[in-house]
Amino acid sequence: MQGDQRWGGKPYRVPGETSTIGSAGCGPTCAAMAIASLKDKRVTPETTCAWSVAHGYKALKQGTYYSYFKPQLAAYGVGCQQLLGSRILNQPNHPIHEKVREYLRQGYWIIALMGPGTWTKGGHFVLVWDWDSKVRILDPASSADRRLNGDPAAFRREVRCYWLVDAREYNKEDDDLKIEDLTDAQVLQLGKRLQAVMGKQPVSPALAAELQEAKAKGITDGTSPGAFCTRAQAAVMTLRASKG
Repeated sequence: MQGDQRWGGKPYRVPGETSTIGSAGCGPTCAAMAIASLKDKRVTPETTCAWSVAHGYKALKQGTYYSYFKPQLAAYGVGCQQLLGSRILNQPNHPIHEKVREYLRQGYWIIALMGPGTWTKGGHFVLVWDWDSKVRILDPASSADRRLNGDPAAFRREVRCYWLVDAREYNKEDDDLKIEDLTDAQVLQLGKRLQAVMGKQPVSPALAAELQEAKAKGITDGTSPGAFCTRAQAAVMTLRASKG
């Protein structure tokens, strides 16, 4: 998160402004998420914001120049390119949206610049990792469900620009992952990571009934967590149950 207490209050600025990573660092934070996942876990938003300023990509009293992403990711050996050369705000039927969905199915990630609406009042960069019935997003400034699991119609209207991030090799490795090869500790760690990304999900009546059935069968005693479980916790319980 760009507002993380470890770096959110630190400068992300050029002479003549007072902005911080927390207030203006959404672009470099998206880059940091991609680089840390694909190449170097030591990279943080502080790393990428410093690189952006040092190489002239911080815009005065604004955010980050569009030209930042390709050279920043290239510095770590990650392919990146901007899709289209113009903004597409309020163009929900533009063919680029379906192309983006196809790229995501191929294992790419997408950095998207959002315009006013659901994700921002002005401009805001987010990282998109999937697009099925919802647009699956890592938002550097929010953990709200509507911003992490975006409405496709709203997303199509509000997106301004797209950048393609080559994560195919990383996602290919994920495709080859077999649950049965994981240790119990790895399964629990995976659950924690998923929980951090997804947050708490809405509870439907059907899910509430299934939870009662799970308690009756001894899969869970219902005491941890104190409320209905997240998807990640449900996944861990299912895996435990499948092992007998």
